[in-house]
Amino acid sequence: MLYPEELIEEIRTQNNIIDVVSEYVHITKKGSSHFGLCPFHNEKSPSFSVSEDKQMYYCFGCGAGGNVYTFVMEYENYNFVEAIKALADRAHIQLPEMEYSEAQKKELSFKQRLLDANKEAARYYYYQMMNDPKKKAILYLDKRGIDETNRKKFGLGYANFFRDDTYRYLRSKGFTDQELFEAGLTAKEKTKQESYYDRFFDRLMFPIFDIHNRVIGFGGRVLGDSNPKYLNTGETKLFDKSRNLYGMNIARMARNKKLIIVEGYMDVIALHQAGFTTAVASLGTAFTTGHASLIRRYADEVVIAYDTDEAGVNATLRAIPILKKADISVRVLSVEGAKDPDEYIELFGAKGFADLIERAEPSFMFEIRQLEKSHNLKDPEGRTNFDYALAKKILTLENEIERENYLDAVVEKYNIKRSAMESLLGKIGKNIGIANQPTDHSDGVTSRDSKDVIMRAQKNMLTLITSHEKVYNAILDLLKPEEFSDNTYRQMAQMVMEAYEKDEPIEPASLIQQFDTIEEQNKIANIFNNNMPIEHAGQFEKMIKENIQIIKRQHIEQLSKQVNDPKQLQEMINMKRQLDSLNISLD
Repeated sequence: MLYPEELIEEIRTQNNIIDVVSEYVHITKKGSSHFGLCPFHNEKSPSFSVSEDKQMYYCFGCGAGGNVYTFVMEYENYNFVEAIKALADRAHIQLPEMEYSEAQKKELSFKQRLLDANKEAARYYYYQMMNDPKKKAILYLDKRGIDETNRKKFGLGYANFFRDDTYRYLRSKGFTDQELFEAGLTAKEKTKQESYYDRFFDRLMFPIFDIHNRVIGFGGRVLGDSNPKYLNTGETKLFDKSRNLYGMNIARMARNKKLIIVEGYMDVIALHQAGFTTAVASLGTAFTTGHASLIRRYADEVVIAYDTDEAGVNATLRAIPILKKADISVRVLSVEGAKDPDEYIELFGAKGFADLIERAEPSFMFEIRQLEKSHNLKDPEGRTNFDYALAKKILTLENEIERENYLDAVVEKYNIKRSAMESLLGKIGKNIGIANQPTDHSDGVTSRDSKDVIMRAQKNMLTLITSHEKVYNAILDLLKPEEFSDNTYRQMAQMVMEAYEKDEPIEPASLIQQFDTIEEQNKIANIFNNNMPIEHAGQFEKMIKENIQIIKRQHIEQLSKQVNDPKQLQEMINMKRQLDSLNISLD
C-alpha cells in the first residue's frame, strides 16, 4: 500500500463523516442518524443516511454507501490516493513525501509535458477558430446550431489549412519534436527525415478530456475535401481510445446513474445543449470492456442511442453483452424519423427526444426484434427456427426472475404457447447443460436456491453476526467463512469472525476500509443497513437457521462438483440431508 495502514486510519478518524458530508450535502439529524437528498442519484424524498456512530453513509434509494474515503471518492471521482491526500489536507495531516526513482521522475515529467502540449494546442485551436478570416469552423457550428456556451464548454477550435502552423506555434512555446510527436499532435514526413507536419489541419477540433478535465487527445472533423471525415489522436502515453469516452468529464458531474451512449462528438454536444447532460460517445472505435468499466464507476443504467443504419444496429448488438457483463442495465433507443440523435433533436426538439428516451426498450427485446428480422415468421420452417433461436436467447439470462419475466413477454408478443416454449427451453437447456433444475433432489446435492437467494442469505447472516454477538456465538461451530461463495462476503466473514475471536469491536468504517473498490465498499455498507425486522425470539432463530441452510447447501453443491468418488458423494448427500435437522438456540 502507498501509505501505512495506521496513517490511513488516523486520517479517517480525524475526518468526522458528518462534517465532511455536510460540506457537500444538506443533512438534518433525525434520531441517531442524519438524512438528506442523495448526491448520487436524483430523488425528491431524502433517503441518504449518515451515521456518526458507525462513521458511514448509506442511501436506501440507490445503495451507495461506505466510509468517509468512499464518499470523497464517489463524490469527487477521486481514486483512493487522491482521497487520502484531500482528507489529509483537510485534517492538516502531513503526508510523507513520495520517493520516486530517477526513471519514474523522468516518466512523470515527460507525461506532464505531453499534457501541457495538448493544453496549449487546445488554446491555439480555439484562438484560430475565433480569428479565422473565413470563419470556417464558426459557420459550420452556426449551421449545426451549436451555441457559444457549448462551444466553450467543450473547448471547440479550428486547425487551419496550413500543414505546419500548429507545429511551428508549439515549437515556439518550447516543446520539442519528440514531445509533439509523442502527444499525437504531429506526424513524420515520409520523404524528409526528421521533418514533421501537423496531424490535424483544416478541421473542426474537439479536445478529448479525461475525467479529471485534462486534455489527453483530439478529434478533428474535416471542413474541406480531404479524408477521412473524422480523425482522432492515435494511441499515446496519455490517450487510449478504448478506455475513454467523449463527454464523460461533464456527464459524470450530473450525478445521474443513467447515461446516454451515442456515436459521435456532435451527438454529444447537441444532447448536452438540449439539456441531456449525461450523453457520452466512444471515440471512433467499437465499444469495449474498458468503456463499460468506466461507465460502471458512475452509472448503473445506460440508454444506447446509436445511429439507425446497419452499422449502428450492429454496434448496439456488440455493446449490449459487454455492458450486461459489467452489471449495467441496458435499454435501446430507436431514433425514429432521423438518422441520429442530433438530427432528431433538430427536427422534433428536446421534448420529442425526452419522450423517445421514455420509450426506449429493454436490450433483450431489442435483440429479439433484430433476431426476428433474420427469420421469415410466415414460413413454418422459418418460424420454427426463430422459436429455437428465441429459446436459446432466453436461456442466456442467468437471473431466474428476469428469465421468467421475459418468457412471459415473448410468448405474448409472438403468440407462442407457454407450455410449448417451456418444453423447448428444457430440451435445449438439457443439451447445452443449463436446463432448469427440479425444485428438490432428496437423493442428490443440487441446490434448490437461486443465485439471488444465496447472495441474500450471505448478506443476511453477515448483518446478523455483525449486529449481535450472541448470533456469532450460536453459529461459531456451524458456519465458516469459506462456506460463503461470494468473494466480498467471504472476506467480510473472515474479518468479522477474527475480530470476535480477538475480542475486538466491530467498527463498520474500519471494515469498509479493508476493501479496495467502491462497488465492494457499497456492498459492505449495505450489510450494516440491511433492515431485518424481528418480532420474537422464535422468528429470530428460524431466520438464522434458514439462512445457514441456504449457505451450506450451496457450499455442498460446489464441493460435489469437484468429487468423483461415489463414497465421498454419498457423504455430501448425507450432509445435505442433515441440514434439515439443524438446530439453532440463542439461549
